[in-house]
Amino acid sequence: MNAATVSLTAGMIAEIRELAMYRSDEEKLIDTILGEAVIALLKGGGAINNAILIRQLQNMAASEKDPARQQACKQAIAEVRNNMTATRNRTTHEIVDRDNVRHLFTSDGPPEGTKKH
Repeated sequence: MNAATVSLTAGMIAEIRELAMYRSDEEKLIDTILGEAVIALLKGGGAINNAILIRQLQNMAASEKDPARQQACKQAIAEVRNNMTATRNRTTHEIVDRDNVRHLFTSDGPPEGTKKH
């Protein structure tokens, strides 16, 4: 590895750490709640889908005594529902080329600020 590669990698790590610092405690708690819900479902051994995840989060909110965690459960439910709506509105096309390589194209388009070509 040359010096330029090491410094680029260190710069990328610093940028990731800086971005993580901008997340609020509320956002971190929502992520924690979502993780706890998924782990509980995995331990249960049953199927996992959005509806089951929402039900688990609703159960967690109903039994939660801490108002901040209860609110985080409700916000996590809203995030899952919003993700379901966004996924429903996305169109995906799959093309398999002659080398048996699968190419997936979505209706999302390129990220903001990038050129198509």
